[in-house]
Amino acid sequence: MHNTFTRLLKIELKKAIKNKFFLITLLTASLFALLSAWYRIDSYFYFYHGGPNLMITGNPMIEASSLFNHWIGGEGFSLGFTLFFTLLPLIAALPYGWSYFIENKSGYVKTVVTRCSKCHYYLSKYLATFTAGGLVVLIPLLVNFLLVACFVPAITPSTEYILYYPVLHGSLWSQLFFTHPVIFVILYLILDFIFAGLFATMSLAITFFIKNRIAVILIPYLLIMILHYSRTFLTYKFYYEISPLHFLHSTSIVNPTNVWIILGQGLLFFVLTFGITMKLGVKREVY
Repeated sequence: MHNTFTRLLKIELKKAIKNKFFLITLLTASLFALLSAWYRIDSYFYFYHGGPNLMITGNPMIEASSLFNHWIGGEGFSLGFTLFFTLLPLIAALPYGWSYFIENKSGYVKTVVTRCSKCHYYLSKYLATFTAGGLVVLIPLLVNFLLVACFVPAITPSTEYILYYPVLHGSLWSQLFFTHPVIFVILYLILDFIFAGLFATMSLAITFFIKNRIAVILIPYLLIMILHYSRTFLTYKFYYEISPLHFLHSTSIVNPTNVWIILGQGLLFFVLTFGITMKLGVKREVY
């Protein structure tokens, strides 16, 4: 049984990553990341080498500009940054979130579950969907970080120049940002991977209720947007960020992030998506 699940998982992962939708989405997300890198690298060189720099004879403020406030996860100015993080839930769902809908409609699911247990099929489908959604977001972030690192020095941020950095006192992992910024970046990459994977599995879970391929992809994004704009009802009442579109990068747009809110949302998304997929998938008759 273990060997059957392992083979099934390998097949699902191969299908999830080696398909045209994954490639197209990855290229699109990478384009957004490259736009951000281009803008921030150009800004860095203009400030220190090309523009009317009046600080040449005085304090050059070297610690004010670093890799850690120029990569896409640490800046909040470029078009690439806006497109990437605004569309992140949609980017995560496009590569493989629709797969169960197509396989169920074509009769492929019936063919598979007659040869293995339903539990193994739906578990492998969930893991593959999660992985594809996480990778299509993680890879562009890594490309952006490494590209910007080739041009902007990785100077450890200084609290003396806190106005130039997006991480404020009390922000998520702020202690690490000013002491071990690489670890800080790695933690955000892991966070983005996990939430992107969960966004993708939302499409998988919604497939059990909606029988329209476009709706399966768009509804999770619309739900995240509803959560995002519900923040307006909490203005001047609740001072922590609840929108994943904001707390998945270190730039503090409006409110600071809170680890318990992020943990709570992540657990809620996991319990709902995994619970629906496994319970309804195993329970449902395949025709």
